[in-house]
Amino acid sequence: MSEFRFSPRPNRAAEIPWLTWSPAAFDRAKRESKPVLLSISAVWCHWCHVMDETSYSDPEVIETISRRFVPVRVDNDERPDVNARYNMGGWPTTAFLSDEGAALTGATYLPPAQMREVLDEVANWYAQHREEIAARVADASTHPRAGDASAREANIQDVEALIAAVVASFDEAYAGFGDAPKFPQPELLETLLVESQATGDERLRAMVVRTLLAMSRGGMYDHVEGGFFRYSTTRDWSVPHFEKMAEDHAGLIRVLAMLLQRAPHSDLHATLRSAVDYVANVLLDPATGFFAGSQDADESYYALPLEERRATAAPFVDRTLYADRNAGLAGALLAAGAALEDDRILGIGVRALDALHEHMLDADELLYHVRRQGESPAVRGLLGDQSAYLRALLDAHEISGEARFLERARTLATAVVEHFQSEEGGFYDHAAIETTLGRLALRDRPIVENSVLAETLLRLADLASEERYREIAERALGVYASSFVNAGAFAAAYARASRRLLTPSVSVRIVGSVQEGADFRETARRLPSPYVSVRSLASSQAPALDLPATPSPAAYVCAGRTCGPPAASAAELRAAYDAILA
Repeated sequence: MSEFRFSPRPNRAAEIPWLTWSPAAFDRAKRESKPVLLSISAVWCHWCHVMDETSYSDPEVIETISRRFVPVRVDNDERPDVNARYNMGGWPTTAFLSDEGAALTGATYLPPAQMREVLDEVANWYAQHREEIAARVADASTHPRAGDASAREANIQDVEALIAAVVASFDEAYAGFGDAPKFPQPELLETLLVESQATGDERLRAMVVRTLLAMSRGGMYDHVEGGFFRYSTTRDWSVPHFEKMAEDHAGLIRVLAMLLQRAPHSDLHATLRSAVDYVANVLLDPATGFFAGSQDADESYYALPLEERRATAAPFVDRTLYADRNAGLAGALLAAGAALEDDRILGIGVRALDALHEHMLDADELLYHVRRQGESPAVRGLLGDQSAYLRALLDAHEISGEARFLERARTLATAVVEHFQSEEGGFYDHAAIETTLGRLALRDRPIVENSVLAETLLRLADLASEERYREIAERALGVYASSFVNAGAFAAAYARASRRLLTPSVSVRIVGSVQEGADFRETARRLPSPYVSVRSLASSQAPALDLPATPSPAAYVCAGRTCGPPAASAAELRAAYDAILA
């Protein structure tokens, strides 16, 4: 298999002598005194394909790049850490770097004529200013970024201010948030749904429902084969960009399942069912239990009715395994299986998590990021993988009651704290396990991954009765407490995690076998609070949590460390919950 992936249509991009993101590429740039041309593409990206077919197929462009640059090609999905530091506003990204990895200039798609002009300008300028650039890069490296000295505690007022700002951007005419282009924003939808459950504000839930209905009834949804497209180019959700992404389905299926777990909705029930079927029928690889990362855009294919589609080759499905997307889909399908009362869907989620454990862990008990078909796992130590996996492991324990998922979560959390935690609080986006080239030496603490991880650590603190995880999560959230409101909708996960931190914890602890606890778990998931954690434990484990081994089965509702009397049935569990909160 080629190291690089190009447009599936005829092109000459492979004639350029591309190198991978590696020390060898930058060593060559130093040795030959050439700038680096960094192309960041994605297998699902329409304009990346167009650039392969046009600019990177232009004979003069091919010759100039080959002679005057060190060309490096990076797949966004395989190296999100590189993309996070060098993306120039979209895909494809065309970035020009020094031989130390400093960004000089860049753009997104460049048509052939413009590309020829830019290549000459950059190569000439670099030749004239190379020593000056090297000195400037060396000076910058002696001034590392300081930690966030203004960190403080999260508070409800700031969370409410962010929610109010998001609500103000709601599109009353067409639903969703903001103007065109419109993205699904599942993290934001989940935050609004949780906030609605926590505060009783039904307006927020109504916004989520209206947005999901607008997407599922309009052009954002594939009404023939099921599944969501990546985003809408129009305000009214009518004209999509036709890629289908695993990560979008993970977030949207999760939100749909959360909605239906609380109240029935026939239209959204049908959407959840068909979205899950799309994942199971198209993205799932039955032989491995893993999910594909994406399916290509093909406007003409998706315009066909069912019978004509069956006679036409479907758009390419990227069977590369991405750990974060597999973990996200596994957790979402567990939630969907519970909401739909479908054991088959539950089984698919459980199998994917077990497969990640078996095939994608490294020697440090951390997930690798990527594995192409027939190859070994690669790219170690990315925070996004660990954050998504930890969240899914807790989902799996709460829904299935299986002890192995909680034990794996505890092992993973220990490894994450050891390898990713910053001394100033929060977590770096990579563990610096592999060689850090260029801007990768600047270890970022992204707010979204930190917020999802902090929320998950708060859950783990309740489930495992380990207060240290709450303290670590609180420190992480404090890093952003002074600035998160400025991030707008991108801080949705932060608001959700902060609300959980500032809300007294409630847990349900179920003593007995996995089978005996099934009705208790189902009832616990439907309790009014979105912050109830559900721990299942065998009778022999109960004394370690200050619970009696008998009666069994039994369920206990606990506020902090104070637990009520044993409930012997699902009805008694709900009554116990009402009593302890009163």
